[in-house]
Amino acid sequence: MSDHDTMSGVADLDVVVDCDAHLTEHQEDVLPYLPSPFAEMVGGGLASDDYGYIGNFYPSAGFLTPVNTGKIESTSVKSRDAVREGMAMLDTTRTVLTPTQNLYLGCVQHPELAAALATAYNEWFLDTIAAPDDGLSGACLVAPQRPGDAAEEIDDRADEDAVCAVFLPSGGVDPPLGKERYHPIYEAAEDNGLPVMMHNAAGTMMLSFSHQFQGFDRYLSSHVPAHAMQHMVHLSSMLTKGVPELFDVDFVVQEAGIGWIPYFVRRFDHEYRAKREDAPLLERLPSEYVRDQFYFTSQPVEGTEDPQYIADTIRHFGGEESLLFSSDYPHLDFDHSSDLFRILKSQFGPETVRKVYGETALGVFDF
Repeated sequence: MSDHDTMSGVADLDVVVDCDAHLTEHQEDVLPYLPSPFAEMVGGGLASDDYGYIGNFYPSAGFLTPVNTGKIESTSVKSRDAVREGMAMLDTTRTVLTPTQNLYLGCVQHPELAAALATAYNEWFLDTIAAPDDGLSGACLVAPQRPGDAAEEIDDRADEDAVCAVFLPSGGVDPPLGKERYHPIYEAAEDNGLPVMMHNAAGTMMLSFSHQFQGFDRYLSSHVPAHAMQHMVHLSSMLTKGVPELFDVDFVVQEAGIGWIPYFVRRFDHEYRAKREDAPLLERLPSEYVRDQFYFTSQPVEGTEDPQYIADTIRHFGGEESLLFSSDYPHLDFDHSSDLFRILKSQFGPETVRKVYGETALGVFDF
C-alpha cells in the first residue's frame, strides 16, 4: 500500500500546523495589562466601544456581519482549554495563534496607545494562553504606528518559547508597508530570526480606501475584495521599495484565499519589465522574491467545489512550496482542516500534502 493510500484523513498526518487560528480577546482581557494613563483612557469611557469594533457591528461602516454561517455557534477562545478544543476538532498538532480584536490595531489613531495595546496583548497571551510544549504558540503583536517601539517589542519577546513570529496587523495601515519608516520592524524580525505575519480585516478598509468604502452597505460587498486588495497594495509597495532585497525575512500573507496570487505575481512581473527604474533595489524579478520569501495561508479556499481549479491555482504560484494550511477558527467563515485535505489528496502526491499541512510551516516559524 502506498504512502498516499494510507492518508485517509488529516489525523493520519504526523504534523498538522494551523497557521492562522484566532483568539477572541476583548478589551476587558488586556485592560489589566495596560499601564497608566492608557488603562484609564480605554477603561474610562473614552474608548469604551472597543476602539471601533463592537461584536459583529461596525458602527462607522453601517452594516452587520453574519452571526452564524451554520458551521459553528459563536465560540469564545480565551483560554488554553478553548484552544485545545479547537485543535482537537481540526486534528491539528500545533497552532499559530493570532488576535481578533487587535486585527484592527493598525486603525488606532493614537500611536502611543496602539503600542501599549500591543504590549498588553502580548503579556496577556503569554500569561494565559501560551503553552508551546502543547503546541500552543503565537506571534508577537506589534503596532505599525510606532515602528521603533515595535522593534523593541520584538527584541523583548523573541526569546519567549511561545513566540514564533511577528504579527503585523496590516489592515488600514497608511502609508503602505514598503515605506522606509517600517524598516525597524523588518530589521528586528531579521535579527531575531522571526517571520512577519501580515493580516488584514474587512472593516479596516474604511481608512485605507475610505471613499470607495462608503459605497459598501453590506458585509458581502466589503469582505469579497478587502483582504486581497489590501495585501496587493502592501506587497506592491514592499516589492517596489525592495523590502525583500534589503531584509532576509520570510513574510506570511494571511487570510485572503489563493486565487489572487497568480494574477498579482504575473502582473507585477509584467509591469516591472517595462518600468524597472521604479524598483531600482530589485536584483531579480518580483516573482522570484515572492517565491523565495513569501508564504500564503490557505483560508478561505475559494472554489472548493472545483478541485481542478484549486490544484491549477496552487501550481500557478508555486504553492506546493509556499502554501500553509490555516483554518481561521473560530471565525464565522473558518475552513475545516478536512476540506482542503480532500482536494490536495485528489490532486497532489503525499509530499505536497505533508508540506502544506505542516512541514513547510516548521521551516518558516520559530517553533
